[in-house]
Amino acid sequence: MSILKFLTISTITLSTLNAFECKAFDKASLEIGGLRGSVDGYIQVGDGATKLDLKDDLGLSGSKNSIQAAITSGSKKHKFGFKATKFKYSGKKKLSKDILINSENYAKATILKSNLDLKWAKAKYRYLADESLSIGVDLNALRLKSKINDKSYKKNLIIPSVAVDYDIDLASDLAFVTKTSLTLFGKSRYADGYVGLAYKLPSKNCPSIHLGYQVNSFKIDTSKLKSKLEYKGLYAGVRVKF
Repeated sequence: MSILKFLTISTITLSTLNAFECKAFDKASLEIGGLRGSVDGYIQVGDGATKLDLKDDLGLSGSKNSIQAAITSGSKKHKFGFKATKFKYSGKKKLSKDILINSENYAKATILKSNLDLKWAKAKYRYLADESLSIGVDLNALRLKSKINDKSYKKNLIIPSVAVDYDIDLASDLAFVTKTSLTLFGKSRYADGYVGLAYKLPSKNCPSIHLGYQVNSFKIDTSKLKSKLEYKGLYAGVRVKF
């Protein structure tokens, strides 16, 4: 499904509730969007294991489509929300060197078939500091599942981060939007950033089309799994308030 078709269907579907003031911070909102991007980084499974580059060693390259959904609700100064995202990549690569994965050796020229399945849910809180700025905290629940040939590896983590959201009206129907979230300490860390535009449609429930660029970074450092993943891609979504 193309991004334009997705936005059209989502706008019609989500714009069927009651109307209200669009700028109200205390109103609940629902946003559904599509992502298209690629993932980069490395993964290392087991003590002393080889650090495997996702693209060069595992062949996890190319852009993929993904879906993201978010819902928020709160009061005039406080807002709570939840967001869920999922990415899945697969690849096939012939090894150019001998490697070690979780105490198993793989010889040079071995064909590796790999899958990377990343899911995360974000519970968030925001405090409205002024009309355009809100600050708060996020709890990022991550589930990383990888499969190399016939061996699967899973890891679940909860990583906190501080967050800042900023949006300012450029015109009556157009706003500039930025969002950042960052873990300040700890071995395992999370960070994300978004910058884009929101176009407000003249309809009930204040539907708006969001177009932007998103970056998500995960650093996992545990005794059995070490990984750094970075997702970069375009985002297009529709938000309504109710």
